[in-house]
Amino acid sequence: MPGRFRVLLAFILSGFLAGEVAYGQNYLILQRGANEKTRLVYEVGDELVYLQKGLDYYIRDNIREIGQDILILEENVLSLEQIEAVDIRNKDERNRTLANVSFLSMAAGGMLLLAGGINSLYSEGRLSYSSETLTTAGGLLGAGLLFQHLRYKRFKLKGRNKIQTILLETSGEK
Repeated sequence: MPGRFRVLLAFILSGFLAGEVAYGQNYLILQRGANEKTRLVYEVGDELVYLQKGLDYYIRDNIREIGQDILILEENVLSLEQIEAVDIRNKDERNRTLANVSFLSMAAGGMLLLAGGINSLYSEGRLSYSSETLTTAGGLLGAGLLFQHLRYKRFKLKGRNKIQTILLETSGEK
């Protein structure tokens, strides 16, 4: 097994030393201000949901190629100036966190109502809730609904928001 690994490693290294071309990846970057934490990165093959200037509906398309200030999609070719907004509901990682917190909060409220109902049936023989249980469960359910509405939906290209392409050149060409 170690002998096969050495042969594979030697083969890979000989390809790099012989001057083989290693292709880079081009990226589409959406960034809010100078904060790199708010950066969203799209690559070739990713789905892009965008609002084109002059239209009042969003278009869903896959990125086939990223060039200098131009996007080649499966159904369209766009310059970056034609994009007015990008729908980022499924792309932004912060949305996944907010969705998880929202789900946990609503699940906790539902479990509290279920546990309170089962407890009252067992101890009193009928379904009844205390005001504290209803207040706490209602607060948890309300917080979960609030977290759902706090998710990031659209990245509008105005103000500090910017869109840019980053092109990584191939190592063998200039």
